[in-house]
Amino acid sequence: MDPRADRRVIHKYRLRLRQLVFITVFLGGPSVAAARPVFREDDVPMTFVAVMVMVLATVCLALIAFWRSATILYQDHIAVRQPFRTRRTRWSDVLSIEADDNPASSRMLLLDSEGRLFALLGGVQAHGHEARTIQDFWERSRGESWTPPSAAFVSRARVRAQARSSARVWGGLLAAGLFLALVATGIVLDA
Repeated sequence: MDPRADRRVIHKYRLRLRQLVFITVFLGGPSVAAARPVFREDDVPMTFVAVMVMVLATVCLALIAFWRSATILYQDHIAVRQPFRTRRTRWSDVLSIEADDNPASSRMLLLDSEGRLFALLGGVQAHGHEARTIQDFWERSRGESWTPPSAAFVSRARVRAQARSSARVWGGLLAAGLFLALVATGIVLDA
């Protein structure tokens, strides 16, 4: 993104404060209550402590994701803030903003000129007024040279997005499995 980009915020979409507090209490409260006795006791098996640390780390990452996620409209670009990065896309590089094809999903998806397909975060629902506002702003800002993407381009973007999502899930499962295997190996070798 150009350092001279127009940084005037038009609108910022994120979960409401009461939703964030509810999620934090719902996820964090039971996690802390379950972990407290584990860390106070001296005779708790190391495996159980390691699993509890992994669960607490997962809860913390989920809370960070909920609190940080947002979709921000600027005069010259849209920014989608994710837990560990922010994707910025110029309005002229946005090829489409539409509802997810999956009928069970209420996500809005953005397709850019590089073929990246990603969800708009921060409570932007496919059938809400937020989605219509974002689409209207994009239609006014996209420029005269905009042409709709081909069906093949959209299909390839969907396949890549699905592959990235699957890779993240399998990577997380593999990391958790390796962690537990290392803990179990350490316990067996110590015994």
